[in-house]
Amino acid sequence: MSIRQMPRDLLLLTLAMIIANTATFMVTPLLPLYLASLGASVEQVGLFFTLQVIMSVCFRILGGWISDHLGRLQTIAIGGVMGMASLLGFTLAPTWGWAVIGALLSEIGGSLVGPSFQAFTAEKAPEGSTSSTFGLVNALFFICIIIGPLLGGFLAQNYGYRAMLWVATGIFAAATLIRILMARGSAFAVRALHPAELVRDVRGLLALLASGGLLMWLFIADGLVDAGTQLAIPFLPKFVTEVGGVSAFTYTALYAWTSFVSMLAMWPGGMVADRFGERRSIAFGALLFGIIWCVTVLKPNLTIFVIVFTLAGVAQSFIVPAFSSLVSKAVPRQSLGMTWGVYMTALGLLAVPAPYIGGLLYDNIAPAAAFILAGACMIAAAPLALWKLRLPAPAVAVKPVLEAVED
Repeated sequence: MSIRQMPRDLLLLTLAMIIANTATFMVTPLLPLYLASLGASVEQVGLFFTLQVIMSVCFRILGGWISDHLGRLQTIAIGGVMGMASLLGFTLAPTWGWAVIGALLSEIGGSLVGPSFQAFTAEKAPEGSTSSTFGLVNALFFICIIIGPLLGGFLAQNYGYRAMLWVATGIFAAATLIRILMARGSAFAVRALHPAELVRDVRGLLALLASGGLLMWLFIADGLVDAGTQLAIPFLPKFVTEVGGVSAFTYTALYAWTSFVSMLAMWPGGMVADRFGERRSIAFGALLFGIIWCVTVLKPNLTIFVIVFTLAGVAQSFIVPAFSSLVSKAVPRQSLGMTWGVYMTALGLLAVPAPYIGGLLYDNIAPAAAFILAGACMIAAAPLALWKLRLPAPAVAVKPVLEAVED
């Protein structure tokens, strides 16, 4: 699929997502530093991100289920309003503890928007081109991950964190307006939100997970990748700026460079997954990421960081479209929203304690310890992906399993 072939509503929604997440990524790379400016210690930063992961686990399944019942665009619009409120929460927080309110609202909004957008993309993807469709959408999405950190870093360095947050809030408000207008013009057969149906649908999904099939191994593999990310990412700005000796603006430039590389490689990465199989793409990306985390701590300087951040963009391009494609193929389309809600947390079993553990390792053992453990998690995901992430034969479908559970 090319940009010209994208359905108009998918293209417009992607544009709104780019605008909204430009604001988000103005804040995200600098959030650990902002929390430190509000008085948070290294362990408290780890605790903050651990709480954020826990909130993600609590809300994303519910958000995906709401998407299946209220409609993708309607749910995204509601999530946009919550996201704007979260930025206000961060902006007005007098201490790092109060910033938890912003994190709470952010996770509520993300639980509504994330699964809905992924499900909407899967529903619009042509048959046989699921990975490349996700690759193209993610490539476009990376525009915001390039612009956001650069703009956020420039504003923070020259005008302060709060000025940067106010600008981000204004940009996010514009995107929220677009999403509300799209939702108002979209027809959808709304299904009532009955708690009993939520319990039934969750039971059906859990039955698939417990069956030991593709979906279960997807969540385990994603849990390892997510844990490897959460062990290191919250402390990467501190490591690069304090141990590596580069400025906060240089760090945001490196972050943006990673996003630029991912944007260029994401669509080809999706086509590689369609051509050679998702499991091989995931295994290569996870292995490369594991090596990257270990190399980061060997000789921390600007040259090493440029190499590492470049390879990180490549690794991400192999992992993201392939995982997205496999999840979309693993369950019936009417359950995509809730499935994405679960997938985007990887059930949280491995990732929940990761930021706090990373903070303890970073502060009490050595900064390198958090990154080495992160690399080990990533490397462990590679053979697991090759071994277990195989699509079932066409005759073996997952839909009857769900129907049997629901009966």
